[in-house]
Amino acid sequence: MILPLKDRKILVTGGTGFIGGFATEALTNRGAEVVCFDLRLPEIKRDDITFVEGDVTSSKVLTTIIQDKRIDTIVHLAGFGTTMVQSNPELGVRVNIMGMSSILEVARMTKLKVVFTSSIGVYGRIMAKEARGAGEDGEVNPVTVYGAGKLLCEKMGQAYAQNYGVKFVALRLMAVYGFTDLARRGVEHPTFSDHARRLIELPLAGQSVVVEKGGRQPCDFVYVKDVAQAITETCAAGDLKHGVFNIGSGELRTLTEFADIIKHYKPDADVRVGEEPDSAYPFMGPVDISRAIEELNYKPTPFSECIHDYVELIRARGVC
Repeated sequence: MILPLKDRKILVTGGTGFIGGFATEALTNRGAEVVCFDLRLPEIKRDDITFVEGDVTSSKVLTTIIQDKRIDTIVHLAGFGTTMVQSNPELGVRVNIMGMSSILEVARMTKLKVVFTSSIGVYGRIMAKEARGAGEDGEVNPVTVYGAGKLLCEKMGQAYAQNYGVKFVALRLMAVYGFTDLARRGVEHPTFSDHARRLIELPLAGQSVVVEKGGRQPCDFVYVKDVAQAITETCAAGDLKHGVFNIGSGELRTLTEFADIIKHYKPDADVRVGEEPDSAYPFMGPVDISRAIEELNYKPTPFSECIHDYVELIRARGVC
């Protein structure tokens, strides 16, 4: 059952990040009172969102905020991504795992619901046995520190749910793409989904793009606004049959397709994508999203509509 979000008070960790920005906007638009918690504050703040600066590994700080703001749900997005964790695993474990521990301990003490964004990385080196893709109850075999960490966070959440009654839901996100202003800020440790974003944003800003490999590697790319919708619907959901959901598009695309489609909007785009597979990403889909469709009212947007919305958002921000 999907419940209204009016009068709900939701804390979003990592709320100024890529997914966090879209999630806080979607939650606010649905009537929730949102508190955005992150290490850094945004340059431009919305009047209808409260911003708090802090470290997610500090349960004391989190407890104070939750009590002061009377939070009833935590959306936990804060943490380092794939390539950053692979390059600095000790830091990744300290932030991603200890951050999850802080969130769960606070949720245990205050009886809050936790919505956690997990990753396709938990599947690791598997082969989908069915055309519709890997299911949530199937094999998981992470081969990266990042993926292993995400799986551990899922297991921690499930243990807190079983032992302490914490309401915990994990959303396994596929490769997320959408506006991040890469043309202006760049990206230090690009992921596979970062390359998709580079292939859209940089050509529109008049910049050339070279992606050395992975061009024809099939991947389940999911638009960031669809992810924000899934997070919002999960917050609004009552009791659910399951606690883990795949969030993807339900179809496979390639980086080469992103390179081709941007030429419809920018015919002179200078984009080059190598075809050698990228071994850092052994499994990129497909995944079965039927559970999310059934229980979360999740509705992925068609690829062409996502790209059109993406380009229009870039233009509206004055980037190109």
